[in-house]
Amino acid sequence: MGNKGNKKSGIEVDSKRSKLIFVILLLFCAYTIYLIAQLLQRPHVASYQVRSGSLALHNLYTGIAMRDESIVYSKDTGYVAYFAREGEHMGVGDMVYAIDETGSLNELSKNTSGESSLSDTELRELRSEMVDFSAGFDPGNFYKSYDFLYDIDGSLLRLANLNMMQSITEVGGSYTAELVRLCKTDTSGYVVYHTDGYESISANDITPELFAKENYSKKQLTNNSLVGAGDPVYKLLTSENWQLVIPVESQRAFELKEEGYVKVRFLKDRQELWASVELLPCDDKTIYVVLGFNSCMISYCTDRFLDIELIESNESGLKIPVSSIAHKEFFLVPRDFVLEERDDSIKVLRKTFTSEGTSSEEEMFVEIYSANKEYYYVSDPRMGIGDYLLKPNDMAEYPVSLKGELIGVYYINKGYADFRQINILSQNDEYAIVSPNTTYGLMEYDYIALDASKLFDDDFIFDNNGAAK
Repeated sequence: MGNKGNKKSGIEVDSKRSKLIFVILLLFCAYTIYLIAQLLQRPHVASYQVRSGSLALHNLYTGIAMRDESIVYSKDTGYVAYFAREGEHMGVGDMVYAIDETGSLNELSKNTSGESSLSDTELRELRSEMVDFSAGFDPGNFYKSYDFLYDIDGSLLRLANLNMMQSITEVGGSYTAELVRLCKTDTSGYVVYHTDGYESISANDITPELFAKENYSKKQLTNNSLVGAGDPVYKLLTSENWQLVIPVESQRAFELKEEGYVKVRFLKDRQELWASVELLPCDDKTIYVVLGFNSCMISYCTDRFLDIELIESNESGLKIPVSSIAHKEFFLVPRDFVLEERDDSIKVLRKTFTSEGTSSEEEMFVEIYSANKEYYYVSDPRMGIGDYLLKPNDMAEYPVSLKGELIGVYYINKGYADFRQINILSQNDEYAIVSPNTTYGLMEYDYIALDASKLFDDDFIFDNNGAAK
């Protein structure tokens, strides 16, 4: 009987043991399935290796030139003969043009004996105009060829008129007075022989439509053409101060304004000038930047639209994708509440309260993510709102509640997501340049998450093949 009882009890023990093993295996399988499900649901994270580099900023713009311009109108009807070269500075009382009321002046010039010849200086001026046109020729702006033709034609006719007037003067002054009416300027300035309707427009009047070159037209004021009383005969530019208005994205415009001055390269002749910076609102995305100059106006007196490049010191550093940038809040710990500081952590004395209302104190190390003269930026799952930190000397209490935001990326070298602060030097739509080798920051060849929106702190990192990094 005794043996039968022992056998029965042994069978019961084995049965209980088998059931326990089965339950353990079942729980293990359930936990394994849960982990696999979690891993399958977790998005795979693409990594990016941090390398040194710089940004290619968009610095090419087309601007509208604004000057102090006044149009001079003819007081008489007749054929106009110009004596001043376009772009030449005229003083008060200088003769700019003449009006031939009868047309006999042109006929007289044909009958005047002698040949017209160009001096060395005049030849150099013509050659310079040709070289400038050839260097800046753009097949896409073929209409400028006609402007060049008018300029050369005007220069030759002006020289012919000067020779003609010299011959007429030799014939007799009274005869000259009967033929023509000499017109002199009563204001000093630079002479220009065209109008375009932009003369009275100021920087405050600029609209997007004014930048449409296909709607732009320029009227050339040509030599020996018939003009009526009240018709424009020339334009006078009265100041060396001038402006160039360019449309710029809002963020870039405010950066230029903060700098105050910017160096400008004119693509027409590669000349470089410094310009002051002022802003005019346009819309939510674009701001008009007004570049102010106080010299070289005469170099561009015949151009309403100018292509320029803004010259800046190229920021270089660590180049990262904009998609990798994250914003995160941290608790702020005053420096005088720190017991001990290490390379990447600080020791604090934390006071907490239980649900029964009793308090307890413990020393703990928390990780540092940044620091300034007053605070450490820290994060630790054990620390939360409602805790107090105790000051080492007088045990004064500091409630854990104040937070500050940092800009950073998720560092993934160690196989999990670890936030690292960055200092952005410059940025475009795709990449940012950040300071290298900063405290608590990045170094070259570190790996970061390509898309920060898919991660949280301490997430394990799996590459696109599902393997742990």
